[in-house]
Amino acid sequence: MRLFLAIDIPDKVKHQIHDQLYHIQKEYADFNWVSPENYHITIQFYGETDEEKKLKKQLEDALYDQESFYLYSTDVDLFMRNRIIIYLNFRREKKIEELFKKLGHLPDNNHHEKFIPHLTLARCRIPSKQQYFVLKKRLSKLEIDASFHVKEIYLFESHLGGKKPEYKKMDKIKLL
Repeated sequence: MRLFLAIDIPDKVKHQIHDQLYHIQKEYADFNWVSPENYHITIQFYGETDEEKKLKKQLEDALYDQESFYLYSTDVDLFMRNRIIIYLNFRREKKIEELFKKLGHLPDNNHHEKFIPHLTLARCRIPSKQQYFVLKKRLSKLEIDASFHVKEIYLFESHLGGKKPEYKKMDKIKLL
């Protein structure tokens, strides 16, 4: 199974975000917009593994004293890899950075980058330079107001194959 650790966004906040994206989604209808039910903030991706129970135990041991925290959205931006990813950025939060650091000590963890909490909103092909700058400018004017209390994180299983990925919550880890 293909596993990742993530923050599940409360349903009410998912709908608030989706509603605030209405006009830009309409304007860029050809983009591959993420469905609100799939909104999440990935903390770590583990890939294919059949050791879910072992991984859950390691996560619980690493995060036994992890405090809950709040996340507050800041802005919408984009980055380019092999395509453009539009994302909602969240304010830097010391407790989530501590959480990420604790996970760095798990066996077989090869993720050493700094964690930047973000919610992927859409993906699209790389446009012309002019289209890119117009999109960047429009996104800079977009204000998405979202905040929520993170009291638990989840181990998700990801199923690829259909038109869009499907995510299933496997285990929950409660935070203090």
